[in-house]
Amino acid sequence: MSIANLIVHEVQKNAGSSKAVLVARPTENAIDAQAEVLAEQVGSLFNRSGMNTGQFTNPQGSETGAKLPTLLTQFYGENGFNDFAAFSKACASDFVSCIGDVEEAEGGLLWFNHYELHDTHFLFIVLLKRKQGMILNADLSLAQIEQIELEKLHMAMRINLSAWASQDESRYISFRFGRANKVESDYFTRFIGCDEPKVTAKETRKLVDVTSAYCEMKSLPTPKANELKRVVSELCLEKADENERLDLVEMAKEVEERFSPDDAGLFMEIAESESFALDRDMFVEKAALKKLTRYSGSSRALTLSFDSALLGESIRFDEETNSLVITDLPKTLLKQLKK
Repeated sequence: MSIANLIVHEVQKNAGSSKAVLVARPTENAIDAQAEVLAEQVGSLFNRSGMNTGQFTNPQGSETGAKLPTLLTQFYGENGFNDFAAFSKACASDFVSCIGDVEEAEGGLLWFNHYELHDTHFLFIVLLKRKQGMILNADLSLAQIEQIELEKLHMAMRINLSAWASQDESRYISFRFGRANKVESDYFTRFIGCDEPKVTAKETRKLVDVTSAYCEMKSLPTPKANELKRVVSELCLEKADENERLDLVEMAKEVEERFSPDDAGLFMEIAESESFALDRDMFVEKAALKKLTRYSGSSRALTLSFDSALLGESIRFDEETNSLVITDLPKTLLKQLKK
């Protein structure tokens, strides 16, 4: 990550109040070692599960609605901002106007970070909170200090500026709400000016179901179906690790070339059917991919989870009796059973 611009403004507002005040920093923050560490921490928190994606309802902005796309059109061009401090202050002012009418909402620190990664430009806008911390003074006495809370993000968004500037039709905005309630997430969505978000986890679960449906339609034997699911999982995880969108058409092509070259197009036919209606360009969530390579289930008295590769090998399923036969139990379990 190469940071180009960085600035933090403060929004002062207490829950239960309709008054919000902006304390704007006049110039950009220094891009020093501390700023880079904080940027890495924010990025790591952002890339955890539960991300939403979308795009501007009006990519070039308009006189009505969210001001963010209009401000980007005004201040961003040729891979850079002409006045990042002015842009961020205008955004922060709009954020204050959005948050003012929401009594439940609280203020915080608005973090604006423009950076470049793999020749692609991104913009982070993150609401950080303060918390009380403790330090040990030189004389070993304890004292309270205010710190930035970095255990979790409250609300955050990232725009792929390169995709937006090129008028890419992909979902170039990613955002997450942390533990914000619906009222807060609604005003943050309005501030962004984003269309109805799609939850990445939900879309990933649909992709898992599409993969299973494909295996069933092709009547693939269990070992081959498990291998296909493993390949799909690896291709998705590669994109998730790089924080990049998955090109579903390219992935389907690679899967069919390896497992069913005589029936090209079937995977996408299922994916785009009325039952699933998956986008061709999507983010994937790691946690939701686990079902591709594992079987799991639980009741009040039993929890069972195992690698799908074991089915048909050391684990056999009897459809007539709805039972599993496990022939290679873990040594730790055997030790407990033999006591």
